[in-house]
Amino acid sequence: MPRLPGWGLLLAIGMPLLVLLAWNRLGGETSRIQLDRYADWSSGHVTPQLLYPMQQHFRKNRTLAGPDSFALPPVPAKSGVKAWSLQPDAVLRVELEAKEGGKPVVLRYVPVVKSANGPFYDCVSDLPRALVGRFCRSEWLQSEAEIPAQLEANARVLESAPAVATSSGATVRAAGAIGSVIAVPARTSDLDRCGSQCLKLQRCVTPRPLACSRTVPEGNTRRQEVAATRDDFRGSSFATREDADRACVESHGDGWHVVTAGSIPGAARLTSGNEYWAHDELRAENNCWR
Repeated sequence: MPRLPGWGLLLAIGMPLLVLLAWNRLGGETSRIQLDRYADWSSGHVTPQLLYPMQQHFRKNRTLAGPDSFALPPVPAKSGVKAWSLQPDAVLRVELEAKEGGKPVVLRYVPVVKSANGPFYDCVSDLPRALVGRFCRSEWLQSEAEIPAQLEANARVLESAPAVATSSGATVRAAGAIGSVIAVPARTSDLDRCGSQCLKLQRCVTPRPLACSRTVPEGNTRRQEVAATRDDFRGSSFATREDADRACVESHGDGWHVVTAGSIPGAARLTSGNEYWAHDELRAENNCWR
């Protein structure tokens, strides 16, 4: 096996290192450019294009904006942004076209609700302030670890917020108001007899499944089939009954909708002792949604 001369061995070892160093420097320069772009773009665009529409949604619906609330605008070119999305917990996630330590630079705009007037949004990141402090100031929250506690604090504020009247005169209830649930008795067959008497009022901020129903033909008759959604939801997540019906469709398919208080058959596939969101068609004020 031929031997490399000394300079050849150094070249064989050094070239890959030089290539790696150049690649890292290029990647770092690209990230710096993208961070600068976002700093410039965000200074005049984050609030009017992203945060203000979410605040408007709250003022209109008294609920924090989530993934299905409205469509975010397309990511603009040369803004330094790779993607953005509203998360189920109402946090706006913004991923930049930049990396730090091999990981994407991600910012989270967290709603902070201090009163029924609506939220302001504080930006936090798990990256050092020296890197993202120009556009993610973390004025209220200091780290991502504080997000769960802030979301719980938001729920407590909304729970105690009074109902308000919109410009059209319609009353919109606070996101922390009360709504109707089916309290399933020890024997589910007893649902046949209790109907509306099985309903009770609970806080809309507490997650629980929806009770969903559909009509099933059986010969010359029909029967009601009832089943719970796969996931739990805050009742305050739904602005209208149609929104709640949509969750039933997504869980079970076409033809399913939220159970109404007057039709809760004992054949329901619900668990005794549990509670499920239902719609009180006799007392609209006893629902989390409009």
